[in-house]
This record gives sequence, structure tokens and C-alpha cells, in this order.
Amino acid sequence: MNPYTLITSEPDSMQVYLKKIWRSRSLILTFARRDLKVKYAQTYLGLAWTILQPATGIVLYTFFFGYLLELDSGSVPFVLYVTSGLLAWNFFAYGVFQGTASIQESAQVIKKIYFPKAVLPLSKITVGLVELAISLVLIIPLFFWFGIMPSWRIIFLPVAVLLTALNAMSLVFWISALSYRFRDLIHIVPYVIYFGIWVTPVFYARSLIPEILQPLVWVNPMAASVEFWRWCYFDAYDISPLFSLSVGFNLLLVIIGFWVYTRNETKFTDFA
Repeated sequence: MNPYTLITSEPDSMQVYLKKIWRSRSLILTFARRDLKVKYAQTYLGLAWTILQPATGIVLYTFFFGYLLELDSGSVPFVLYVTSGLLAWNFFAYGVFQGTASIQESAQVIKKIYFPKAVLPLSKITVGLVELAISLVLIIPLFFWFGIMPSWRIIFLPVAVLLTALNAMSLVFWISALSYRFRDLIHIVPYVIYFGIWVTPVFYARSLIPEILQPLVWVNPMAASVEFWRWCYFDAYDISPLFSLSVGFNLLLVIIGFWVYTRNETKFTDFA
């Protein structure tokens, strides 16, 4: 075995880069613990904010769209319908917003220490997973309240979470890789977060969209994620055959975005 490591200016292959990420897994956890401590330091409610924030959204969406506008959610109670979609969207939004900001946020660390820069957005996804695990307790009492048993397909929920994480990472990779040259891309992120929810069936049923526009829904990878979450929760919920095409498209975006990201990460020090 060669005891030496050869370091060159050439970008790593994807296989080598993935091995570096795996060797840096403790750094991912270190950054994640740091973020959790900073986020909830000197707060009275602490991690309770993780439940309070989505709960507020659930109440507002249910009141305006379920009670006032009386939107139909099929056989699923509207509050359960909104909760299942909002938890997925909040996880995605946190990953995108924090992941794209992670390079600038850790500028001083990047300039002093070498490590795979993908560690930074991955640490944000890890924080998002912790908060998602806590906020999932919101949906449990709702199942009891409405006397509904979760579907046996709930065993696939980790796959739905992974799919949502990949959706977030796809955007993070592309925006981070290109924003060092096109800095306007950073300003697109809030629009993705604040307006993206309106083109994703989070608080309205997919059936409300005209039939001729249905295929366009699946161009949005988060539509597939949200629908998959609901498929995991509810027996009566069906998923479109276009789901697999949407997932395949997103996986392609993730792989290409990751490749572009690794080829440009040496320029992040100038951007940071």
C-alpha cells in the first residue's frame, strides 16, 4: 500500500470526492452540532421552536384554504393533508436556504482549512433532519384525532425524506457552483423558497390543476416529493405514473450538479 497521498491541482474524480466526504463525516456532524447550538442558544423555548414554526403555518393554511376557501383534499382531512405537505416543504426550504448560504457563512474556515466543500451543505441537511424528526410529532396526534391509521407504506418514509434532501441538494449544488460567476443567482434563492410553494401541491390538491397542465406539475421535483410523502402516509392516496419520470429527472440534475460543484469548488475561496 502506498503510504503517501498525492495532491494535485486537478479536480478529484467523483469516486475520490465521495470517499473524501465519507472520511469527513465527523466534520459534518461537528458543523451540524455547531449550527444547532448557535440557532437555539439563549432562547427560552429552544428546540420547541422547531414545532412552533410549522404548527403556525399549519393553522394558517388550514384556516384560509381549508375553512375559508373550502379547498377539497379528497378522502384525507385537510389539516392532515396540509401537515404532510408542509413538513416536506419546510425540510426542503431549510436545506436550500441554508445550504446555499453555507459557503459565505463559513468563509473564514474555507480559507484556512482544506476539506470537501460539499460538507457544508450536507451539515445543513443534517440539521434539517434533526428538526424534521422533531416536527414529525405534529402529525402523530392528528392521526389519532381523526381516527386514521397510517398506511403500511409509511416504511418508505425515509425514502421520501431522502428524495426531498436530494431535491434540496440539487439546487444547492447548481446555485453554489455557478454563483461565484453569476452572483445574481444567490438572490434567486428567496424566490424559490417563498414562491415555490405556490407551484407545489402543499396546501391544495393536485386535482385542482387543469388536466392539460398536469404533466407540467411533475417538472417540479418537489411536487413528486410531496406526493410521495402523502403516498407513504395514506392508503387511499394514489400517485401519478409520471412520478418515476420526475424522480429520474431530479436524480440526473443531482448527479450533474454534484459534478459541476466539485469542478468549481476551488473557486469558492474567492467567492467567500
